[in-house]
Amino acid sequence: MTAQFKDFLADERGQDVVEYSLLLVLIGTVAMIYLTGLGLNISQFLQQIGTKLELVSNVSAD
Repeated sequence: MTAQFKDFLADERGQDVVEYSLLLVLIGTVAMIYLTGLGLNISQFLQQIGTKLELVSNVSAD
C-alpha cells in the first residue's frame, strides 16, 4: 500500500494539464477584471456625453 502511494505521488502525468488550466484561470480572471473596469469607464464617458447633450438641447430649446 505504501509503495502504491509513493508511486502515485511520484507520477507526474497530468501535471502539465493542471498547470495550463491554472494559467488559463489566471488569465481569464485578469481579463475579466480589466474588461469590467473598462466597461465602467465607457459607461461614465457616455453618461457625460448624454449630460452635455441634454444641456445643449435645453439651451437651444429656450
